[in-house]
Amino acid sequence: MTSSISVELGQHWLQLTHREREIILWVGGGMSNKEIARQLGLSVGTVKQHVHSILQKTGARTRWHLVAQMATRSSAA
Repeated sequence: MTSSISVELGQHWLQLTHREREIILWVGGGMSNKEIARQLGLSVGTVKQHVHSILQKTGARTRWHLVAQMATRSSAA
């Protein structure tokens, strides 16, 4: 799954930190910030910061826009 996401996000994937890459997988799976925080042993605020950073780096407007972009790129490949 990681390699397909890296291809789908292209150059943006290289800009993401290891933790952001980890979180984007959970976001793509439809998990809420609270659920992700629980899974990774982080605070909800920390997850929100990571999601915000991911959105900025990828140019997505919302987390759901990010997931939609990933799905669109995946189906077009």
